[in-house]
Amino acid sequence: MRVHLKHALVGLAALGFVLGAQTAAQAQPTTPEATAVAITALRSPYGGVNLYLDGVYAGQVWWSQDPGGDLDSDGSTDPGDALIAHDTVSDGYGIEATLRTSDSHKVTTRGHGAPYWSDWGTGNLTEGDTYYGDACVVKGTFSSCAAFSVVA
Repeated sequence: MRVHLKHALVGLAALGFVLGAQTAAQAQPTTPEATAVAITALRSPYGGVNLYLDGVYAGQVWWSQDPGGDLDSDGSTDPGDALIAHDTVSDGYGIEATLRTSDSHKVTTRGHGAPYWSDWGTGNLTEGDTYYGDACVVKGTFSSCAAFSVVA
């Protein structure tokens, strides 16, 4: 009987350790992480970046290399050398993007409910040059970004 009681106490202690470890692990918050799928030419003159937050689709950023088309369906021709953000998911997060070398190429959907297209971020860039930027999932002071590059 003593042997069985001893094994039972060891088993309960082990169970308590496992449950305690799970509680401690659950108590520590994790910071969501944004990932991006590389710019892909979907239809000329556009390329797009799909953003994911912890593996869940969050929205997209588009690059318009040359004027033409009407990606955001606002009835006007889209500009060239331009970024636009599109928040398609009602999850409380927004989408932002910036070209690192240009203050005029910053776009955001902050403060708007989804679905929402930002305004275009435009400015003349040297044709054929590569530019680098960051596409971010944002909420309040939180932002998690993924890098991308475009050709003007």
